[in-house]
This record gives sequence, structure tokens and C-alpha cells, in this order.
Amino acid sequence: MLSRLSCAAMIIVGVDIETANLRGAVCEFGAVGLDIDTGRELFVIASLVDPGEVSWDPFAMAVHGIRPHQVLGKPSITEVWDRFLTELEYQTAVTGRPSRVFAHNASFERSQLTHALGPRMTVQFECTVRLARKGLAATPPVNHKLPTVCRALGIPFRETHRAEADARAAAEIARRLVIAAEPTIDRPAERVAPADR
Repeated sequence: MLSRLSCAAMIIVGVDIETANLRGAVCEFGAVGLDIDTGRELFVIASLVDPGEVSWDPFAMAVHGIRPHQVLGKPSITEVWDRFLTELEYQTAVTGRPSRVFAHNASFERSQLTHALGPRMTVQFECTVRLARKGLAATPPVNHKLPTVCRALGIPFRETHRAEADARAAAEIARRLVIAAEPTIDRPAERVAPADR
């Protein structure tokens, strides 16, 4: 667990996947890393994923619009995951900042990636739904779906059910709510313009 003092020195990462079915058949992966203070994008990993010979659920295809022919010859989830892990290591090495990884309804991402990756799935995911339930408790939205939480926080978001866009939205939700929930004494003070005389 990161201490309150380290909140300002971290990278917020949003992750999202789309699946061909509910048995770990990942067909798209997205991850977006943000500087917690500025919201600047530090990295984006987005790729269609070839899940191999799997059955495709018609409902899943209707939701995300990805079709089997679109993923033929694309990287495997193992290849994309290794790129993601390498990027996390690189960011920590270059910036000296640890990463906190979030997903909206993280139990889904966690279970599907564990199914797909087995013991390679070692990253701890935090949940932006849980974060939003706590952080927006004073004025709770009608639900905690990704577009609803984005609207509640004033985050521009056009729902696509595609991994990169959803990962970016999850990262920004996490960034804003972590800042609100974990203020730090080492965060640089805002410059205040002198009052007009």
C-alpha cells in the first residue's frame, strides 16, 4: 500500500480488455498511463489480440463490434501483456515513480486475464467502481457505469466499448479520485496570482 506521502509521486494506469467470450478469450487490450499531477499521458498500449481458436459470443461481438477476421494474425495476449509489463518497468526506471493499476469493474479484467495468462497475471488491479462509490458518496450518481462516472466527474467520454478509450477513461477517473481521497503534503502548491490593487 502506498503511503499518503507518495501519492504525488506515482503513475496512474488504466487497463481495459474486450473479450470474445467469458472464458478468457481476450480480443483487445488497452492500457493508458497518466502522470497523477498533470494528467499528461505517459504511455498508451492498445492492440487487437488474437485469442486463437475460440468460440465468439454474439452478445460480446454486439457490444464491442470486434469480429474474428479482424484479429487474425494480431499479437497474442501473452505478447501484448509482456509489452505492458515492460512499459511499467520502463516508466518506473525513467521516472522513479511506481504505478497503480486500475480498471473499471476490476474483477472482470482480473478474472479474464487470469484465465488467459495463468501465473503470468501478477499485477494487482484496483477498482474504479469501488473508488467512485466512495469518492462520489456525497452526491451519488444513478449508477457506477463508466459513462455515468465520467459525467459525474466532468470527464469527456464517448462510450465505445473499446479497450483504449475505456482504459483512458478509467485512468482519468482514478487520477481524479485518488487526488481527492489522498491529498499529500508534498504536492507542489498552486501559484496564486496577486490580487488586483
